[in-house]
Amino acid sequence: MESKYLPYNLPQSKSEQLKVLARITNLQPAIIKNAGEEELQAISGVILHRHLDRFQKIEVWKLIRKIGKRNRPLEGKLTDLILNTKVNPQWGIWSLTNEELLADQQFHDAINTYASWIGITASAQGVKDIIYLIIKNKKVTKGGIVTFALWGSLLFNLSELHKVNAELANRSTLNKSPVF
Repeated sequence: MESKYLPYNLPQSKSEQLKVLARITNLQPAIIKNAGEEELQAISGVILHRHLDRFQKIEVWKLIRKIGKRNRPLEGKLTDLILNTKVNPQWGIWSLTNEELLADQQFHDAINTYASWIGITASAQGVKDIIYLIIKNKKVTKGGIVTFALWGSLLFNLSELHKVNAELANRSTLNKSPVF
């Protein structure tokens, strides 16, 4: 797969493109140390994999297997990335389309907004107060459990919102490639 179909504004240099795509897909720099055009195409194929037809997917897999003869760790990591996005596309947020990302952003932002409207927030002072009560009473009340569950949900939602915003920033402009 060619990197021109990706939703990113990539540098001109192939080695710089590899570095950018490795950072986006969380590949360690050492794993792409001697990488070239085939590795660049394979990483691009992994990012696009969810949106390819079955023949294109077969080509991506062939390329990954070919790379595996030279770089077994890269083959394993690319395989993991594809399988993770099959299980849950959110595990590879870079595999989402612009529309999916924007919908995800809107959803998490709405939860964040509604929670703040009704006054549910997680604060350091609130956590300190709950911990003090737990230590003082030597037990966790039902209200404490509910509070922790709410805070955990809000923190998870905020984390997901930051992740989506970071990916949108990676895409700096919403590239309208044929796939994305």
